[in-house]
Parts: sequence; C-alpha cells; structure tokens
Amino acid sequence: MNLYSQQNLWLLLILIPAVLLLTRLKTRRLRRFTRFAEPQFAPEYLRRLSPFYLTLKLVLALLGLVFLIFALARPQWDVETRELTSQGLDIMICLDISKSMDAQDMTPSRLLRAKLQTKSFIDRLKGDRVGIIAFAGKATLECPLTDDYESVALVLSSLETDSAVQLGTDIGAAMALAEKSFLSSGGNNVLLLVSDGEDLGGSSLQQAQRLASAGARVYTLGVGSAEGVTITDPETGRSAFSRLDVENLEKLASAGKGRYYAVTPGQNELDLILQNIYAEEKGRERSKSISTYKEQYHIPAFLSLAFLLLESLILPLRGRRKQA
Repeated sequence: MNLYSQQNLWLLLILIPAVLLLTRLKTRRLRRFTRFAEPQFAPEYLRRLSPFYLTLKLVLALLGLVFLIFALARPQWDVETRELTSQGLDIMICLDISKSMDAQDMTPSRLLRAKLQTKSFIDRLKGDRVGIIAFAGKATLECPLTDDYESVALVLSSLETDSAVQLGTDIGAAMALAEKSFLSSGGNNVLLLVSDGEDLGGSSLQQAQRLASAGARVYTLGVGSAEGVTITDPETGRSAFSRLDVENLEKLASAGKGRYYAVTPGQNELDLILQNIYAEEKGRERSKSISTYKEQYHIPAFLSLAFLLLESLILPLRGRRKQA
C-alpha cells in the first residue's frame, strides 16, 4: 500500500486533545446539570443515560475521524495499467563534436555556437521528444528520445570535442545510430544534423536515403564559414584547413527529403526549421503503458461517513423495562 499524501497523517494528533475532552465529558455534564438543579437530583435525572451507548457513540465518532484523516492521506493499492497517448514528433539531434568544431570562424567557436543554437531549438519544442547523438569518428547516443527537455539540456552542455570517443568525422555513423533509435519510436521521425559538413566516412549520403525511405526526414544545420579557417592541434602542433561544406550538407538534406539551413547570429533559421518541420510533418499518436497504484481514498471516506451517520442515529438511553 502507498500513501500519496503522507503528510496529512499528522492530523491524527488531533485525536489526543479529542480523547482528553471526551474523558472529561461526564464531569462537564454534571457541572452543567448543577446550573439548573440541585446536585442530589443528578443520579435520578441521568439514570436513563446508558454508559454503553455513550461509549459506543464516542468510539464511532473517533473512528469516523480516523478514517477521514486516512482518506485525506490518499491510500493507494492494487496496480492498474493505463495507456497514455500523446501527439508529437521524435527529433534526433546529431551534433558534430569533431576537432574541426573548435574552429573560431564563428564566435566563440563552431561547437559553442552549435550548442547555443541547439539549446534554443529545444526550448522552442512543445510536446515533441528529442534525443542527442554526439559524433566524431564514432557516434554515441548521449540521450535517448525523451520529453524531459531539462535532462537533454544538461547532456548538451556537457559535450566537448575532448569527449569524442574516436577522432575523425563520420556523419554516416551518426545517421545509422539515429535510424536504430527511431525503431522503437511512435511518432514521425526527424533528424537534425548540426555540423560543419566535413565528412570522412563516406556513407552519409546512402544513410540519408535509407532514413528517407523509412519515413524519416533529414534537416541539416551548417555551422562555420565557407571561407574556412586554419586549425592547429595544441597537442601535436599540426595544422589543418577547415571550412563549412555547404554542398555536402545540402546533398544530405536533399537525399533525406529535408532542407538545409545555415547558422546565423540572430537564430532566425530556428524558427524557419520549426515552421517547415511542423508544416511537413504530422505527429502520429504514440501510446505508452504505465503501471500505477489505484486511488482507494473513497473506501476510508465511505467508512468515515458510515461511522458518523451511525453515531448520529444512536440514542444514548437505557431501554424501558415493561412492568408486569
């Protein structure tokens, strides 16, 4: 058994002063009688009162109070299974955390700008499930599809290029992992790729087509500048030139039956993405079975009412004896 509002059990402390007052009821009754008659007439006047029925009425009143407080504590037992249905999209965000995302052709860096845009995108969602896949040379599912946006934001803020499992950039691996994550989803599937577009894997285009054939859409969000910038690895001292590969991101979006957008400081692209997603996608109903305790407060509430009604119907009088 579970008590949903256990704090209401503190009301049982009311029974202490109630019992103390009831124990003094006989003394109080005699005191009131002496206001209207001499004390020696009290036994004659009160002889018709039945001690048994008086005690029974007090016990019933106390039981009614106890069960009323127990009802306020909302007891629950017996597990029931309920089906919850909701409308919304399942959006998997694939975030590039490769070393090229440390480039500062977008302030403060490509990755930080990507994280800011992604966080703003999540804040605009309403009723949709979202997940996070981080990828470099290898993709990892950092957060499965969920509607707990605060948890997604915490995972997003912790991602850095140093947390990459393997160096390189394999967009196809991220898409393949997203496809697996969509297998158990119940809504329409959307993949949002946030990257500079550089791809060393070579399977991303085929994977985008696979997602499209499975009913998912691929939207790409480009981070960086087409002019590019030289990146120097602080550990090895090796330098490499990196730029935003718009052509590749546009191809992936086209193959995935989605659209390409470029990151801008004003974040206008986020509203455009959501407008297009919601215009083109219709979230299916998805159902989820949950097991919960049944509310049983009505049982002690009924018992409380029954005890109080019974108490009010009892007259605390002795029965009259028939004379022969």
